[in-house]
Amino acid sequence: MSDLSESHLAMARIIDALFCSELETGDVPTGRQLAHAIRGSLKTHRNWNGCTRAVAEAFAKTPAEASRREEWCRQLAESALSSTVVGLTLGDFLA
Repeated sequence: MSDLSESHLAMARIIDALFCSELETGDVPTGRQLAHAIRGSLKTHRNWNGCTRAVAEAFAKTPAEASRREEWCRQLAESALSSTVVGLTLGDFLA
């Protein structure tokens, strides 16, 4: 089994932070709103690991709802990372 590449790890971190954010599933946030949401999640959950734990808890409690939210977060993250401007902004959180 191969290790996760840095890009996969970055994507997973962003998805988890968005999952834990105050954004409503289905919102269409701007790049600035995405950055604010990620920053807020990291502060609330204390770091990337805290976000990951919160996601795991959500899947344990309500798997169908969590799955829908995670897919929405994945779409947001993919879109954000494909945008040069937003990708550069989000890059600040991955260091």
